[in-house]
Amino acid sequence: MFKVNVITQLIMFLILAIIINQLSISALLGLSAIFIAILMYKRVNQFVYAVKRFRWLFMILLTVFSFNTPGEHIQGWPFYLSPTYEGLMAGITQMLRIIVVLAAITWILAINTKQQLISGFYFIFSPLTLLGLKVERFSARLWLTLHYVELQRDANDKDNLIHHLKNITTIKFNQELAQINEGCTQALDVNALDVIEFNRPKFQLIDYAVIAISLIFTIWVFL
Repeated sequence: MFKVNVITQLIMFLILAIIINQLSISALLGLSAIFIAILMYKRVNQFVYAVKRFRWLFMILLTVFSFNTPGEHIQGWPFYLSPTYEGLMAGITQMLRIIVVLAAITWILAINTKQQLISGFYFIFSPLTLLGLKVERFSARLWLTLHYVELQRDANDKDNLIHHLKNITTIKFNQELAQINEGCTQALDVNALDVIEFNRPKFQLIDYAVIAISLIFTIWVFL
């Protein structure tokens, strides 16, 4: 089965985040269509939920760009203050960039477990320990974030969400904070049931090939 490991996926996401401002609207439309088709095929409902959460941001972006970008005004607009074609295209382009990033994040979250994601982040950012940064603390906070986001996602309504939050006792919270502050080396006991182990994902030939192609594509885009 064609599947690259989580480190390769995260590297590809970082490359996408870097080059996304260089992509044309046609390329963004193509990427959006591909991601949406894959997510719909896999029935990943989290993407639809994420887009709904960003709907007000999309409306603000479209309004700001449409009415503040110089260019040709839209013909037949009934009001004195008129949007421009260039502003409308700029707003749509920004929306597509956010949608592509959301789709990529949703896809990575859908095909990997929390354990795999944290291991991937840990080994990607582990060289930063040479600069004195605490990668273990970042990984622990990431685990807690994913853990509570999953609780919120599983809650069917507001009452269930409040019920979940009430079940998080003060003692458990203080224990988790103490474990984060103490740091860890290879494993972190976040609570009595979950133990995080940083397992290095195995690299295969397909991983090296995908990373090489992604880097070549990045250089080509900027050139």
